Parts: sequence; C-alpha cells; structure tokens
Amino acid sequence: MSTRRRFLAAGITGVTVAVSGCADAIEVATEEEIERSAEPTEPDQRTAEEEGFEEVRSETVVIEEEFEELGQRREFTARTEVRAYLREVQSDLTGQEESVFAVVSTPGVTAAGQQLSPLANMDEDELIDEARGEISTEFSGTVEDPVLDEEIEQEVFGETADVSVYEATVVLEDGTEEQGYLHLSVVERGDDVVLLAGAYPADVEGERERIERLFESVE
Repeated sequence: MSTRRRFLAAGITGVTVAVSGCADAIEVATEEEIERSAEPTEPDQRTAEEEGFEEVRSETVVIEEEFEELGQRREFTARTEVRAYLREVQSDLTGQEESVFAVVSTPGVTAAGQQLSPLANMDEDELIDEARGEISTEFSGTVEDPVLDEEIEQEVFGETADVSVYEATVVLEDGTEEQGYLHLSVVERGDDVVLLAGAYPADVEGERERIERLFESVE
C-alpha cells in the first residue's frame, strides 16, 4: 500500500474514532508533530492454517501527511500495519487460482476537528479501491467492477460488525475472466481503525465460509 495524499484530503466520511480522555486530547492539541502507530491485526494463526491460508505479507507502512490547524501546518505520521494471506484453490473454470485475505490497521486520532486515520477519511468507493489494491498486490489478477450483492453481520473483535459483500469480476493475467466475491468491513479496535478484506472465486465450494471464519478470528 503506497502513501496517498488523498488520505487526509478526502473529508470525514467514514468511521470516527474519538480521542479518549482529557490527557490524550491535551497532548494532541499541543503536539507540533503527531506520531501514532497501529497495533498489528491478524487472524488467529491456527484458524489460518486450518483454512489453508499462508501469510505472504507482513509490513509496517509509514504514511506522512500534513493538516491545518489555526492557520498553521502540522505533521501527522501514521504507522500502518498490513497483513495479507493467500490460499491456492482449484477453480473449475480457470484451474489454479487464489483466495486472498488482507488486514490493514491504521492509528485513529482526532486533532483540529479532523479524524486523522487514513481509513476513516475514505468514502465507500475509496475503501473498495484500497481493498482491491491490497488484494491485487498479492495474487496474479485484478478484482474489477465490484457491485454490492448483500450486507451481512459477523462477530469481529467480539462485537457485531457490518460486512459488505460485492460481486466482482476477477481478471487473470492471461485475460481470463471469472466471477468472484469481495468481502469488506471497516471496524474499530481500541483507537485503531481496521480494514478487513477477502476475495475468492465464486465457483470454489466452501471458500466464502473460509473467508468468513478469518474475519471472525482476527485479534
């Protein structure tokens, strides 16, 4: 995931995480440079292994941005944690293919009336693009033209979370197209804002259930 200037320019359209406690609020208000690190989020290792997923990416991405407060420019550095998992599957249509599960954890903090979490400042289309970008980085294809199919509820971090399920076209490197699905949710974990995303070919039996179990196992 590359650093994107649109993270803080997009406006506050998503999840809002308030700074907890007066001491934290005073600290944020007086800091010239704000630095925050997200806690890594990943599925339970045993669950990932049982479902056949292997970790293929574990990375800390540093995002440096600026915001304006009382006519002055201030710096915000967010250390974002990215984890991605891959499972090889056998598609009846195209043969060998993959299912992908990705988690992006960003630090949430409010300053100058702005929620500075990169994910919290994205609208639905931007969240979809972010999820597609993370997923496409890890497998030999792209997820195109997602259309909302349904909204479901799952337990994530011990609480009920809304998960959007999109029907999409998976385009492989050789141009072959296949129907697939993209699962997407943005949830709060303490002060962090977390993006969960999973993609899989539609014709592989049991793959949806595997992705759902990974969503429920994150910690």
